Amino acid sequence: MRRLPVFVLLLATLTACQSGEKACPAIALSEGVSLDVPPELAAGLTRVSMELCWGGDCVTRSAPGGEHVFVPVQGLPTTPIKTTVTLDDGKPHSLVMTPAIAYPAGEDCGGGAPVAKLVVTSGGEIRQEP
Repeated sequence: MRRLPVFVLLLATLTACQSGEKACPAIALSEGVSLDVPPELAAGLTRVSMELCWGGDCVTRSAPGGEHVFVPVQGLPTTPIKTTVTLDDGKPHSLVMTPAIAYPAGEDCGGGAPVAKLVVTSGGEIRQEP
C-alpha cells in the first residue's frame, strides 16, 4: 500500500513535464544548389561551376566534382533564377530553376532555407527536381 502514493506522485511528475510540443533536433540546412551526377559521368568530373542570375545581379560559384555536389549560395531567392551550369566538358547548360524553402526537421521546427536540386541525366542534360 505504501507504493501506491509513490507511484501516483511519480506518474503526476512525469505527465506534468510533458508540454505536448514537438521536440525539434538541432540541425540546419545550408542555402544552395545540389547537383546529382550519374556515376559514369561523375568518375571524370573534377569541377562544377554555376552562374546564377536574379534581380539584375549574377553570382558565380564552383565546387569540386563528384556524384553529389553542393554549391552554397547565400541570399538565394525563391523566385525563378537563370542558371548556367558548366561541367568539365566546358559546355554551358542553361535552365531556369526555382528554389524552394526546405525544412530539415519539418516546418513546425523552423530552420527553413532556400535550396534547389538539379540532376544531370545520363545524356548530359541538366534539369531541376522537386
